[in-house]
Amino acid sequence: MPNQHPKTVKTIQELSAGITPMMPGQPERIPWTWFDTQTYVSGTTSVLEFFQNVNADKNLSNMVAAGQIPSPMFFDLYNCSISYLVPVSLGTPADPGLQTGALNDVDRLSQGACSLVIANKDYWQGSQMNLPCGGGVDARLAYGVTGTSATPFGATAQFATNGNPDLRNRYNFWGDITIPHNQNFTWKLTWSAALTFTPNTNRAIRLWMDGYLYRRVL
Repeated sequence: MPNQHPKTVKTIQELSAGITPMMPGQPERIPWTWFDTQTYVSGTTSVLEFFQNVNADKNLSNMVAAGQIPSPMFFDLYNCSISYLVPVSLGTPADPGLQTGALNDVDRLSQGACSLVIANKDYWQGSQMNLPCGGGVDARLAYGVTGTSATPFGATAQFATNGNPDLRNRYNFWGDITIPHNQNFTWKLTWSAALTFTPNTNRAIRLWMDGYLYRRVL
């Protein structure tokens, strides 16, 4: 989210005003992140919807109501990011051109589309490539050399993520989209056809929104 830190130390009066409503129902504003994790089933999934359920595992999601934020909250959206939680892949290709593994998985997943829907209306549409974690795709590839001309590459290890942990390069909505309380919303990821991974195992995908949450003053 944009850097909005104050340049001076807050006074006692300002601090008190921040936790005391100026009028009945006046909210407080805090930086906040909503996140959710869904499973892409290899060979089956072509659509994934996020934030539709409350997850008991708070490492996977922090939603507190299914498909909506509870009253009296509002959320101003600034950034959204997608992370493909693809594990490290190991292989023994005959040549370095083998098109399987973590790098290929992230590339194929990122070519899908994405949309934000609030109250059954589209508020944003684009490619999943538009919503990196920051800095674009981050990839690592290592080869083990056997020393023979027949099999110069004996093993590989691949790892990839949808962006470096660099917060300066993300899609910014500038707070122009507000998600109100008690209103259904979803982020929908779609692909033209179901992707089959090698090895044939499922992949977790995490989506999160950064912004400012308006809620009742404590």
